[in-house]
Amino acid sequence: MTFSDEFEGNNLDLSKWEQLEYNRRQNESGSDGWWLKEDSYLDGNGNLVIRAKKIDNRNSDDDPYDYSTGAIRSKGLFEQKFGKFEIYCQLPTQKGWWVAFWLFSNGVGNEDGSGEDGTEIDIFEGFGWTDNIQHALHWDGYGAAHKSASEGFDSEGIRNGFHTFTLEWSEKEYIFFVDGVETWRTTAGGVSKVPSYIKITGELSTLPWAISESWANDPEQATYPDYFLVDYIRVYE
Repeated sequence: MTFSDEFEGNNLDLSKWEQLEYNRRQNESGSDGWWLKEDSYLDGNGNLVIRAKKIDNRNSDDDPYDYSTGAIRSKGLFEQKFGKFEIYCQLPTQKGWWVAFWLFSNGVGNEDGSGEDGTEIDIFEGFGWTDNIQHALHWDGYGAAHKSASEGFDSEGIRNGFHTFTLEWSEKEYIFFVDGVETWRTTAGGVSKVPSYIKITGELSTLPWAISESWANDPEQATYPDYFLVDYIRVYE
């Protein structure tokens, strides 16, 4: 084991994590989705909580309200190349947002036709309203050169109780697991060979692609606040 957090106590360990706060998901014609520090915290029962909630409008547009979720990352505090990365967590219950456990490096933005110098590795993305689970890889930035590969599937009962989502990342391939069962094996993009940091996030956008039934669904139909619970994070060589 090279890194772990069992999220015991009452305060997030800021020697391991940075809490993010900014307008994450802007929408010029609708409510924005913010990352606020107050929406990532420990519950005192051994869990990290990532919360989604409706908030007062936070900027100068004329939206009646905005939304916020929480996000933490280990950038500059812990980064690793290759190994086993695992989260044990309970998915939320409401429509309108999604949660993710992912790895990131600055090289993701390099537009050179390869993911070897940095790939966004989405170990999993999950939802509160559907049993769909997504694994994904993104490289060559997020503009015209962007490339990606993904694997989506329904996992019956995944929203009940706690489950493990795991990545085994080697020089040769990525292998993804849900509750110890292999769900995807790929070399898409050319396997990243640079250290990456961990991100645990809630995401909420009110743009049409996000609120459709092919993704997070409509937060207008949700009852907030809603919660994503993480029991532990563990990383191994």
